[in-house]
Amino acid sequence: MGDDRKKAVLKAGGQLFAEKGYFATTVQDIAEQCNMSKASIYKMFESKEDILLQIIRTLHEEIVGSTSSLHFDDDVSLRDQLMHKISVQLQSFVVKHDFFVNLNQNMPMELGSQIRQVMLDFKRMMLNWQKEELLLAYGTRIEPIVWDLSVCMQAISREMIVLTRLDRKLPITEKHIDRVAELIVDAIEGMIEKRLGRTPVINEEAAERMKLYEPDSSRRYFGESEWRKSVRELLQAIRKHSPEVVQSDLVAAVERLDAERRKKVPQTFMMDALISYLKQREELQAEVAYLQHVYFANWEDEKHG
Repeated sequence: MGDDRKKAVLKAGGQLFAEKGYFATTVQDIAEQCNMSKASIYKMFESKEDILLQIIRTLHEEIVGSTSSLHFDDDVSLRDQLMHKISVQLQSFVVKHDFFVNLNQNMPMELGSQIRQVMLDFKRMMLNWQKEELLLAYGTRIEPIVWDLSVCMQAISREMIVLTRLDRKLPITEKHIDRVAELIVDAIEGMIEKRLGRTPVINEEAAERMKLYEPDSSRRYFGESEWRKSVRELLQAIRKHSPEVVQSDLVAAVERLDAERRKKVPQTFMMDALISYLKQREELQAEVAYLQHVYFANWEDEKHG
């Protein structure tokens, strides 16, 4: 109930800030919009400034999380999945773009530094989402240049949205956004082809210094569907590439791993042991690496609550 009331305040505040502007909107206006008393709002938020900051954080989380519920059939390529995720995220950003433009033009002086920090946090969230999605789509071979790719991907995405929004005669349709997403993926693949094997501009050490890296980022961007997909792909690889004499043992190991993963409290040592056993098979390296990546993303997230 408390969360619902808080969401109602943030929704009402966002609408009023967008329509009337931050300065013309009062806490009383927000209270009336969501049928609450002003006193009730002050129990949840310290001030109007606090409401604004939490609205911005919520919008950012919605943009980054807009792809978390997507599900893909097995025959959809990783490239097409990436393209669709980018398109969905761009659509989410377009919907919220006018609010951020309005905020930029009417930024409260007293909140300038705090809003800039929230924007920097969002930039880092986006970079880490892009980093994880690129690794998922193109594999560990791009790890040495993944930060370069992520920064370029973010820059292209941002500028394409900003420029298209400046042209009010250009309708921002789903088809248009799909073309932008395809352009971004084409550009990224061109960079991979040209830059793979060359010295990166931003390596892991530089990313640490620039405070770009989130150690737990991979836990945030994968859902249960990715785990199920990783299990299916590993089982398919076993049946296709592994010698018949060991197939039954390998399948049993994957099924035990999946069963352990579904327990309320999985045993870490058992999960690690089964993954180590599967990693010994050279013909399964790519599929096991993918499963292990999703394992850390999903199971570790549940373990830490």
